[in-house]
Amino acid sequence: MDKDIFDYREYREYLSDWIIGHPKRGRGLRSALASAINAPVSHVSQVLSKISHLSMEQAEDVNDYLGHTIEQSEFFLLLVQLSRAGTPKLKSRIESQIQKVREKRLILKDRLNIKNSISREDQAVFYSTWQYAAAHILLTIDKYRNKEAIAQYLGISLKKSTELLEFLTSIGLAKPSGNGYAVGPARIHLGNDSPMISKHHINWRMKAIQSLEREDASDSLHYSSCVSISKEDALRIKSLLVKAIENAKAIIRDSKEEEIHSFCMDFFKL
Repeated sequence: MDKDIFDYREYREYLSDWIIGHPKRGRGLRSALASAINAPVSHVSQVLSKISHLSMEQAEDVNDYLGHTIEQSEFFLLLVQLSRAGTPKLKSRIESQIQKVREKRLILKDRLNIKNSISREDQAVFYSTWQYAAAHILLTIDKYRNKEAIAQYLGISLKKSTELLEFLTSIGLAKPSGNGYAVGPARIHLGNDSPMISKHHINWRMKAIQSLEREDASDSLHYSSCVSISKEDALRIKSLLVKAIENAKAIIRDSKEEEIHSFCMDFFKL
């Protein structure tokens, strides 16, 4: 479930929608939330019914439990402070802070929506780790189109998954869709002359090494060899491999999205 917290003015409505948006209307999540904030379920029920409030310490625990980014965490705390404020003067001050956050985000969204290509700076972030590309491709598969599923599949924290999706959304590679995300309108292509190409190759070769270390690698294919051949045959082999890549890409283009794989190929002169 991925509600945009910045659209809310009441933190308890946000939490209620977050719970209801899960399968089976979030059965069991009240208990899980109570455990996360070290409080009885009855307290969570009273909070969601707008009878009681979270303490600020409990609100921070909720931030951790929901995997909020730094920006989302700060906004959630503002919402809690707004609901807890006891005087009109204090409410007005907090509302002003909330409005500034929303205005800042609107300016950012307007700037990002007109981007037709991804900047060099954003590419540097995207290729800094394999996780951005993996999360982007996972969005092509229905069952992985939310931050919880991506976190579990990639073996990362919920907070990190949220950060990945926030960044992908900010550069147009992802977009909010229903209760989760979908692939965005932007496209990213790395040419052979890009200064990021080496980092891109290194990222996935490191994942290949990790794949070799898995106990169950029956679904993987790895081949390594050092050979001595003629210059002419080296060109022939390179041509064969290029053709194999083209054939594989044709299969990939028309294939149903069910799982993700890393496809690396190396053939070079020592």
